[in-house]
Amino acid sequence: MILRKYDFTMFTAKRFVALLLAMILMSALVPGMSGYAEGFEEEEDWGDAYVILDDPEFFMLDDEDEYEFPVISSAGKSNVKVNGVKSKGKLVRYTIPEQLLAADPDFLALMIEAEKYIGYPYVYGAGSPDTGFDCSGFVCWVFNHSGVYKTKRLGASGLYGVCEDIPAEEVRPGDLVFFEKTMGNTKGITHVGIYVGNGMMIHAGDPVGFADLKNGQWAKKIYAYGRLPID
Repeated sequence: MILRKYDFTMFTAKRFVALLLAMILMSALVPGMSGYAEGFEEEEDWGDAYVILDDPEFFMLDDEDEYEFPVISSAGKSNVKVNGVKSKGKLVRYTIPEQLLAADPDFLALMIEAEKYIGYPYVYGAGSPDTGFDCSGFVCWVFNHSGVYKTKRLGASGLYGVCEDIPAEEVRPGDLVFFEKTMGNTKGITHVGIYVGNGMMIHAGDPVGFADLKNGQWAKKIYAYGRLPID
């Protein structure tokens, strides 16, 4: 269709009036819209993290996760051969109660490290997983590699020398227990283990494992209890 000059002028005028009315209406609405926008707080930049503040489950810990600790046990373990050496002794079946592990993070760290070597053979003078362990070698390795206490490679007497004497009624998990008369006629301290509570210890026997301190084999030979100067 071809518009005449008059028709085109009228068409343009109508568009101008419509545009003017639209601008008037927008100017009336803008103050209200601005007030509405001011009701929102500026959004904070959390990066890639998103938190749903009104979701109570976000702040609730799962009971199993909150109280879950590793199981420190000789159950399911067997004697390990190292460099052709394998202990013939029988492992004592024992599991450390979770409550004792939860009560002291240092003790927990010690037992996580110590459990790795349950079943390893006793080798006199040895002190690493590559060679096996004797009693003091095991204790020094566990304390050093758990990060609980740094010590040089000491013998049982040397470890006793850096410990504070602890009365039997005050001994707690993570303390050391020292023995005498475990090597025939050898005098002085001849054996050491780590006390784990409930009258039990973990030590490099034959093999590395738990032992009952109430058993006559050990009860009659306890020399002292000691506590390393852990910060």
